[in-house]
Amino acid sequence: MTNDNKQRTEKHEEKLKDEKDKTAESTEEKIEEMPLLDEPIKVKDYVYLSLLSLEAKAWAYLDFVAHPETQKHKKDINEAKLAIDAMDVLFKTVEQHLSPEQKKDLQTRLTNLRLNFAKK
Repeated sequence: MTNDNKQRTEKHEEKLKDEKDKTAESTEEKIEEMPLLDEPIKVKDYVYLSLLSLEAKAWAYLDFVAHPETQKHKKDINEAKLAIDAMDVLFKTVEQHLSPEQKKDLQTRLTNLRLNFAKK
């Protein structure tokens, strides 16, 4: 490696290190700025959010919307079925802990997915 290339490489590595340090400092600042909650988040709330995430994946795999992580359409009936089945199991597990509004909302979401799955 020539001296010129070696110097460029060293400068590039130094620049990357500086950027990494700035990113780490920024992340630490954001964590410190986050307010603490008075109470821990309930498991039922995490499950509810997981159900909504699975619903989004099911719609994407049914090819009604683009996948959020790629912004591309990709139909996969098996993945859609897995997401819907997983939603069903999670819903049955957490159902007794949900409010009547949440139950009705999730039942409606599951019904809509199942009907659209049957059409595909």
